[in-house]
Amino acid sequence: MRARVRVRVRVAGAVAALLLGLGAAGCDSGGSGGSGGAGSRQVVALDTARSRLQELVDGTTGALTPAVHWADDAFRAVPHENAARDNDGTAQLTLRRYVLTKVSAANQPRLLEQVRAYWKGRGYTLHTDDSPDQASAAAPDGTGVTVTVGAVGNVTVVADAWVKDPGSTAPFGPAPSPLPTGKDGGPDTVPTFEDPAWS
Repeated sequence: MRARVRVRVRVAGAVAALLLGLGAAGCDSGGSGGSGGAGSRQVVALDTARSRLQELVDGTTGALTPAVHWADDAFRAVPHENAARDNDGTAQLTLRRYVLTKVSAANQPRLLEQVRAYWKGRGYTLHTDDSPDQASAAAPDGTGVTVTVGAVGNVTVVADAWVKDPGSTAPFGPAPSPLPTGKDGGPDTVPTFEDPAWS
């Protein structure tokens, strides 16, 4: 795994992502996998989903040339609610990887093209309605992956899958290494590594 160092972040990070996921779950929205309503969601076994999401983020960041520094959050599970706001027994499992190498505005399109080329080579279905600062794809097994460039140039890779609700928002415990924290105590994932090829 790439070395992790203390970095400064002003983004909401995992906490905000979890809150956003809770809102999205109530609206019956799919994740980056492009799944729709409950009838069309492909539910994956929890342990299988864990392995697949790890493969998705590893493969996606591994496709970037030259290599970048990164840090992973913990796996997060957000229960899904039906129209009556009742838990329907499923949850969206996500794994977020934060790219800690600075990527300049001029190089952001190249980064997105590299990940799209990798996904296409793997047989994933590329989404055509992404915004200019986003790329996403769905794998045949129902898992999905999204790469997003944030307002300050921070790049986040998110892999997701639908699973049977594990009854915990962090079913596999904390992240392998704690994310750096800012002065406000929140996650600090604004990139600080410089690379002439990216920054």
